[in-house]
Amino acid sequence: MIRLITDSGADAPKDMLDAYDFTVMPFGVLIDEDTFFDGESISPKQLYDKMRDGAAPKTFQVEVSRMVEVFTRHFEQGDPFLYLAFSSELSGTYQTAKMLAEELAEKYPNVPYLVLDTKTASTGQGLFVLDVAEYAKTHSFEETVAYAEAKVNTIRHLFTVESLEYLMRGGRVSRASAFIGGLLSILPLLTVEDGKLIPKEKIRGQKKVMNRIVEWMEEARPAIDGHRIMIGHGDSIERAEQLKQLIEAQFSPSEVILTIAGAAIGSHTGPGLVVIGYDLPR
Repeated sequence: MIRLITDSGADAPKDMLDAYDFTVMPFGVLIDEDTFFDGESISPKQLYDKMRDGAAPKTFQVEVSRMVEVFTRHFEQGDPFLYLAFSSELSGTYQTAKMLAEELAEKYPNVPYLVLDTKTASTGQGLFVLDVAEYAKTHSFEETVAYAEAKVNTIRHLFTVESLEYLMRGGRVSRASAFIGGLLSILPLLTVEDGKLIPKEKIRGQKKVMNRIVEWMEEARPAIDGHRIMIGHGDSIERAEQLKQLIEAQFSPSEVILTIAGAAIGSHTGPGLVVIGYDLPR
């Protein structure tokens, strides 16, 4: 049996992660003087409500004590395990986890394991971990490791937001840019490349940015038709449903999974976020 670990950067529905028996390690969230744990002591809905009330949350990596507890438990169980981590370019969690696992492995030299930088985030990471989990059901640990490693950099992420206000609060855009963007209804389209969050385009208007996402997806049609994709949202299910309808009018995915995005991305983008993850042709 292969045991699976990820972190709360993987935006996938909880029931799907539970179905594969994932252990999910939470990122920390700081709001004023209060500390929360993503998906445990604060839900995505609560996070977005606080942001609407003016909060500017900050996130921090999975706590060392949590990693030690989770890794030790898995080593002691004796089954091979994989930790599929949030992009190392967006958090220090992967590097810390790799170091801790190597130290603990000295005591358990006969337990195979892998700590993998997925170079993904949000729904991209959610899609990644679910695909690996499905593969692991019918393959050996060695085959699953090879599959997971080959999957790195094969997922496209596209993000957009409803307002630049929250990116401004978090220091991601300047106050002047947010002001001008608000006046002109200019919205960013962002992606993840080699694990880094990269601005792709600036587009005027909500409808145009949604249509542009669908246009960008054309590059991946062979990997979209007949396969599942995942759309996340920042407590904005209507926008996610709108994008789903646009996609289903142009493509034939086997499944479109809708999920609410957690703190790892949502705390920077705020309510109104829409993020999609889909496979690229190999």
